[in-house]
Amino acid sequence: MQIKGGDRYLLSRFFSVMKLQRLVHLFVLTVFFILARDAWAKPHPKALYTHTASEGVFRVFYTTEGKHAVPADDVDGNAIPDRVDDILVQLKAADWFYQTQLGLVPPLKHSRYTQSDGIEVHVQYFDQGTGLAFDEPTKPNWYEGQSSTALTLKIKIGSQVDPRLSTTPAHELFHVYQYAYSPFKTKWFTEGMARWLEEPFSRQTQFAVPPSPSSCRELTGMAYNANGFFAKLAERQFKGFDQAAIADEYRQFVYSDGSPVIRIQSVYKFRPVKTWLERAAELGASESRRLGLVAGKWPEPLQRSAQFDLTLCEALTKP
Repeated sequence: MQIKGGDRYLLSRFFSVMKLQRLVHLFVLTVFFILARDAWAKPHPKALYTHTASEGVFRVFYTTEGKHAVPADDVDGNAIPDRVDDILVQLKAADWFYQTQLGLVPPLKHSRYTQSDGIEVHVQYFDQGTGLAFDEPTKPNWYEGQSSTALTLKIKIGSQVDPRLSTTPAHELFHVYQYAYSPFKTKWFTEGMARWLEEPFSRQTQFAVPPSPSSCRELTGMAYNANGFFAKLAERQFKGFDQAAIADEYRQFVYSDGSPVIRIQSVYKFRPVKTWLERAAELGASESRRLGLVAGKWPEPLQRSAQFDLTLCEALTKP
């Protein structure tokens, strides 16, 4: 009897284990299908953008549907929303200004970005902020008629940004120039200089510039408000530059409403930017050798580190 009872007990345990395994399998399958359903419910990354518009090195991705949609206005009837046309024209004007009027080397001509064949501009809604610029080349976003798989640089612009009133496209593009020249991403250097260089594209008749810090040590911790530092520094350094007026070609850049993109008549006070970026490039190269790092491949925390602030400021402020 004890043997028979044991057999029944073992048999009962066997079926209990089988039922438990089936329940576990059923649970796993249920979780899998729930996760798969959620994944399928999310749009494919390329589905965020329904249209593209390209000109020169810029390829703009945008949509006319949903949360990220740009306004549908199309005054010139070219089948591209005016918002996208205006983003493109500000980018082209800024690119022209940086290269021809300031003498800067375009990002795609720098060794760090020689493997890249363009700059992608992704237009999407921002809950906070208006734009972002990325320093690392990435795989290109899919688009119809795509023929190149080369890496690209990337900028994001808020779909709520009206370039006729905002300098965001020019600001973000200048960051790409900064990243091409040097590894330094401390905010007083990147944001302060980029904010000061918004002036040529700003509608403000009196461009706001806060007081300049009295010493290099005060720059640490500053960001956009460091534009006063660059304004003051330029005043001391631009005296040796040619004070010729801006080239007439600036008139070709106009928004969809006919208003000009570039709003200054002279450029000499911005000419020191080339010297600043070249000095930052020299310092970045020397620091790369000292640290045993490949130029353009610094870890992100090191790029943003304040440990170079004093040395960088002293390099910029040399006579």
